[in-house]
Amino acid sequence: MNFKQRLRLFLIGFIPGCIILFFIVRKTGCTSPNELKMLELQHQFLQLGPKAACKLSCLKMIDKGFKVNIRYFQVNYDLSDVHKKPYGTFYLQSKDSKETRYEFVAEDRDTITFVNDIKLLGNEANQCLCDTIN
Repeated sequence: MNFKQRLRLFLIGFIPGCIILFFIVRKTGCTSPNELKMLELQHQFLQLGPKAACKLSCLKMIDKGFKVNIRYFQVNYDLSDVHKKPYGTFYLQSKDSKETRYEFVAEDRDTITFVNDIKLLGNEANQCLCDTIN
């Protein structure tokens, strides 16, 4: 077989495969596991622990504003413990590191996103005295 025959056989399989793949991907779309987990955490009921509620008051935010801001975060799987029992924990960091004011760990409790503590970054960390809460 020479090069032209091999190229022709390759294109006979490659072109229909690309067309079929185009129709499959166009209908369902491609989403990463990170995007799927963030959508799940965002649409669940948000519950804050006492430290997280205190630190939100230091940030001058309410829980509804905090929940809206979750869309600007992404899961850092290197720092997360997805298989932790009884609930997996996900470390969430801001997508834009320039505007980062805080990071937090969220537990995925079936229909509840539970945030026990928020890690304040920058000037807010020095001004907030919430670490004394047990």
